[in-house]
Amino acid sequence: MDRTIERVDVVIVGAGLSGIAAAVELKAKHPERSFVMLEARADIGGTWDLFRYPGIRSDSDMFTLGYSFKPWTAEKSIASGEAILDYLKEAADDYDLRSHIRLEHRVLGADWSQGDCSWTLEVAGPTGRTLVACSYLYMAAGYYDHDSGHMPEFPGQEAFRGLIVHPQRWPADLDCTGKRVSVIGSGATAITLVPALARTASKVTMVQRSPSYVAIDSDVDEQANRLRADVGSQEAFKRVRLRNLQDQQAKYQFARTDPQAFKKPLFDDIEKIVGRDCREKHFTPAYEPWDQRLCLVPNGDLFHAIRDGKAEVVTGHIETFTESGIRMTYGEEVPADVIVTATGLQLVTLGKIRFSMGGEPIDFSKTFTYKGVAFSGVPNLLMAFGYLNSSWTLRLELINQFWSSLLTRMDELGAAVVTPVLRDEDQGMSREPWIKDVSSGYLVRHMDEMPAQGDREPWVNPQVHEQLKRLLSGPFEDGVLRFA
Repeated sequence: MDRTIERVDVVIVGAGLSGIAAAVELKAKHPERSFVMLEARADIGGTWDLFRYPGIRSDSDMFTLGYSFKPWTAEKSIASGEAILDYLKEAADDYDLRSHIRLEHRVLGADWSQGDCSWTLEVAGPTGRTLVACSYLYMAAGYYDHDSGHMPEFPGQEAFRGLIVHPQRWPADLDCTGKRVSVIGSGATAITLVPALARTASKVTMVQRSPSYVAIDSDVDEQANRLRADVGSQEAFKRVRLRNLQDQQAKYQFARTDPQAFKKPLFDDIEKIVGRDCREKHFTPAYEPWDQRLCLVPNGDLFHAIRDGKAEVVTGHIETFTESGIRMTYGEEVPADVIVTATGLQLVTLGKIRFSMGGEPIDFSKTFTYKGVAFSGVPNLLMAFGYLNSSWTLRLELINQFWSSLLTRMDELGAAVVTPVLRDEDQGMSREPWIKDVSSGYLVRHMDEMPAQGDREPWVNPQVHEQLKRLLSGPFEDGVLRFA
């Protein structure tokens, strides 16, 4: 490994939705700071470059998933993965980020040196391993493993004579035309895949252990399009973004306070297409709304595929794979030529990077989260993480405003280091999950590896926009942040 150390002010790990937003904020507010963006993949875009399965789309509207600095102008507000990837690439070009981005550069380790007041990163690139040092490290690598999804072992898997595919590794040459396809799962990926595959497959069966809540809505926001024609793209984007933010937060609070009333219109919309029997059997979850993320079905395409006989749903436990498909515990056989395991994500903490301080490993599960963005006892490190109950970018941009203001405050104080430190009164705080009140398997499986929330501010990780906005806009002199 080349022991020569390249030095920059900031390293942003990741060049997807989060990394691009962070870089634009840094260039706009701190143009004097040098920075690089280290991206492990061969192209930018993160999630939207990785996933290539049929029908890939966002289930958040682009007025809130899009950037405030780059208005979404396409007709469809629920956009395809390809359209979102094009949008991200345009943003990188619009703000001249390409010269800062280093593709196929995976960060393996990061060690903090108190003497140098810097992080030194070990980076694996196309020409070998190098070292990059930075004063501040911004983690925009996302929260799941890009190398592999969650893949449980099913009994009899080796007996199946067809093809088994995980959506995260969708073969470019896979053609399901005329084939029988079983999709295992009930989340956003399965709900997206089933209607997309049903256009050409002979039959698609969604095999779910239990139902998820789904909402039917149009992929075109007619009101937004009319407003754009009246007041222009920038002003329309601003107004619709605020409207959608308020609507998302209001619906979430409604779901948590009066779940029965919240469910009724969801169920009514489903029954209009497939009837009550189908809805009660296959689309009536045992949990309450927003215990897990609510899935969006644009234009009801999943239910139209079921009504038209191109798709069906089987609910229950899988007993075993067979040579020709899947057998359920109650005896039903689901024939398949292709089985798609839409069984979820495999989460990771901070991009699977080995973190240390002075050579001593950091165990983030032993730390407390500071306002959902940093870690107790860990200096000059910020992690980008969006909302689970609203669009990712809405939270991301609050985090970036906080980060930019924090860098400004460091400059004003002449500080090289800022560290969240537990106060005397915080010692012995109860440890709560990093994200509360969720039951989604992909999150629950990983929660023990994440920092804890405390029982008081600022050691909390809010998922409510106004609460987070207030928290992140509070004074830096809070008795917790130590500047040095």
